[in-house]
Amino acid sequence: MKIKHTLLAASLLAAMSAQAQTAFTVYGNADIALNNDVKTATSGIKSEETSVVPGGLSTSNVGFRGEREIAQGLKATFQMEFEVDQTTDSGIVKTRVGLVGLAGDFGALSFGRRTTLAKATIDALDANDGANTAGFIGDNGRDSRRNDMITYSTPNFMGFSADVQVGLGSPTRITSATGVVTQDGKSEDSNSVGLNYTNGPLSVKWVNDSIKNYSKSVSVAGYSVAVPTAIATRKNEAVGATYDFGIAKLYFVDTKMKQGTEAALVSFDTQTIGVRAPMGKVTLIAEAGTGKAKLTNSAVIADVDALQLAVLYTLAKDTTLFGVYGTESIAHPTFLKKAEQKNTQIGIRYKF
Repeated sequence: MKIKHTLLAASLLAAMSAQAQTAFTVYGNADIALNNDVKTATSGIKSEETSVVPGGLSTSNVGFRGEREIAQGLKATFQMEFEVDQTTDSGIVKTRVGLVGLAGDFGALSFGRRTTLAKATIDALDANDGANTAGFIGDNGRDSRRNDMITYSTPNFMGFSADVQVGLGSPTRITSATGVVTQDGKSEDSNSVGLNYTNGPLSVKWVNDSIKNYSKSVSVAGYSVAVPTAIATRKNEAVGATYDFGIAKLYFVDTKMKQGTEAALVSFDTQTIGVRAPMGKVTLIAEAGTGKAKLTNSAVIADVDALQLAVLYTLAKDTTLFGVYGTESIAHPTFLKKAEQKNTQIGIRYKF
């Protein structure tokens, strides 16, 4: 009997030890807002839409992440995250993240679909943390997510850390019967590098992102900038800093984007400054941006401006009421009217 008790105790200890070495989390974000969106086109035509939308302050999603120690100082990790539209019957809209990887003293290595380094960096330098409303023009300098990504993040060395990301776009290489390469298998291949520094209240970030043979359009105030006729490399870059004074946190980000050849070039050069001030259960946010845009159909540079104001009220640590107003515009001599978008959202977000 004593032997049985000993074996049982040993089994329980082994199970508890295994459980302690394994972590699994279900998380998510349920966010719905009443949205009023007013757009003025370059032709002068105005359109207005009022609707209930998912993901006002942040995109509604559900996700799973976990890690397990597989050797001393080495963990296997995974993450799966799905965008959810709870306002329609479409349900799960798409996969946002699908990763598996390893982590240890060497840093972290992951494989799969994930957020780009450019988006992660720019969102961290955005006072309103990437809210899904008009008024932040810095997000023109990045893609949100890409498939087939390999990402490595270094450990933190005295406040410094770095990230490297490589993406495989179209991996198929095609060679004709006569030996001519008709498809090189490198279209939309990407590479990114990010540098980070944190010292107390100060945080500084820089990211550089390059995508080969890329043809995605960008939009400001509902005005869709023409895709370059000659598909070429797109380059994104952002640099900025935050400083936490305690009573308020200041944000600054400079973003640049170039897409296409010199003969048919689209470019954005924008600067945004913001402040986030928590006051008890209320948080006030304000940010303003300005910049220049080079359109494909003119050598004259377009003017871009933006403003975003937000009030957040914390009902509980996981529940937030919010109101966000954003406006952005792009003006150019060839436009009859400047393109303008005004966006107001009032909603509630529950994070779990």
